[in-house]
Amino acid sequence: MTETADLIIAGAGLAGLLSLRHLSEKYPTWKIVLLEREEQIGGRLRSTRDGNWNCGLQGIGADLFDYVSQALSPEDLAQVKRFERAGVMTAQKISDFPFSQISAAEMARGLGGAAAARDWAPVEELFSTVLTDADAPEQAFSQVWKGDRKSAALVVLEHLGRLWGFPELNSAPGRSLIARAQQFRRGQWAAPWDQLFQRCLEACGEQLTVACGSQIMAARYEAKMWTVASTRGSFQAQRLLVAQSPWEAIAWLPKDFWPNSLLNLSSKAKAVSLLVLSDIVSAPCSQLPEVLLIPAEDVQVISQGQQIVYQATLNFELTVQAPAVVKAVKRLKRAKKKLHAALPELGPLSDTDHIALLPVGWAHAASPQEQRWFDKVDAQAIQKPHLGYCGDSYGGEADSDRNLMASVEALRRAWS
Repeated sequence: MTETADLIIAGAGLAGLLSLRHLSEKYPTWKIVLLEREEQIGGRLRSTRDGNWNCGLQGIGADLFDYVSQALSPEDLAQVKRFERAGVMTAQKISDFPFSQISAAEMARGLGGAAAARDWAPVEELFSTVLTDADAPEQAFSQVWKGDRKSAALVVLEHLGRLWGFPELNSAPGRSLIARAQQFRRGQWAAPWDQLFQRCLEACGEQLTVACGSQIMAARYEAKMWTVASTRGSFQAQRLLVAQSPWEAIAWLPKDFWPNSLLNLSSKAKAVSLLVLSDIVSAPCSQLPEVLLIPAEDVQVISQGQQIVYQATLNFELTVQAPAVVKAVKRLKRAKKKLHAALPELGPLSDTDHIALLPVGWAHAASPQEQRWFDKVDAQAIQKPHLGYCGDSYGGEADSDRNLMASVEALRRAWS
C-alpha cells in the first residue's frame, strides 16, 4: 500500500529536521513523511540511546548553533553544553588547555614542544589573512604556506587538520582549512540534538509520519507526483526534499533530476571518512577534556559524559582497502588502552565498544582540484518547485555549517 502526502523529506539529519520545522509551521495543512535510514533521527548528530550509538559528532560551530537556537525553546537550550577544554596526551600525561586555545601557541607547545610554539607565528598570520579574498582561487595548503617547510608547527597542523576533517595537510585546500580552524576557535556546542528535535516532531502531531529504518531504494516522478520506494513501504507526494548528502542520494535519485552542478560534484569529488570507536565508561572523568588528541596513535578523542568516542580521519579511498581499515582499528584500540592507563578513574577496559565507518562529507575537506565543482553549486539555483536539496554538502562555502544554513534558507525562499 502506498501512503500519500504533500511532502517527502529524505533524511532526518539536522538539515532535514530544520527544514521540517520551517515547512510544517508555514504549511500546517501539509501532510509530511520523514524517511530516515537509521533507527533514530539525528543523522551524524544522533546521541546514544535505545541500542544505537552516536558518532562523537555532536559538536556544532557558533554560526550553526545560533541558527539552530532559533528552532529550540529556552528549556531545550539549557541542555546545550559548550566545549570548555581541549587536551593532548603524551607519554600517559594529559596537558589541558581552554578550548579557545585549540589552535593557539599553547596547544602547539603541547603537541609539538617548544619548537612548534616558537614557529607558530606564521600559522597565526595565515589564520587571520587567507580568507580576506573570498573570490581567490582555491590553493593547496602547500602553496599557501609561506613558512619553513621543515617547521615543527606543520606537525601540529597535521594533527589539528585531522581533527577538523582533513586527512592530509599538504593537499588540503587552504581556504577550507582556515575556515575550519576559525570555526573551532569560536567554539563548539554539543547536546542530545535528536532528542531536542523530537519535541518538534511531536508538535507536528498527525501532520507528520516518521519512518525510521527506511532505506530508500528508488524514486520516480510521474504525472507531477513523486513515488519513493523504501524498505518500509512506498510513499507518494507532490514535493520531494533531499536532505541526504549527494553521494548517498545519487544511489536512488535518477540522474535526470540532478542539476549539472550537483551531478558533477557527486561524480568527481570524494568524501572523507571517519573510523569511530564508541565506548561507555563506568563514570564520567573530570580530568578528561571534551576534545583530546593522542598524537602517538593519530587519534582524536571526544568525551561526552560517560561516552568516549575515538576517531581516526581517513581518505575515502583508503576505507575500501581492508588492511588500511584494520590498521586504523588497531590505532583506536591502542589509544583506548593508553587513555585507560593514564586515567584509572575511567574504570576497567570493556569489550562492549562499537566501531563504525562513516563517510563524513566532502564539504569538510574538498581538495583544491575538486573545489571548482563546489564553487559552481548555487544553493538557491538548485531548488525546484517539486524538488529541493539541503545539507552541508550543497554549496560552495569552505565552511560546511554555512552550506547547511544557506541551503535550508534557499529552500525556504524557493518554497515560500
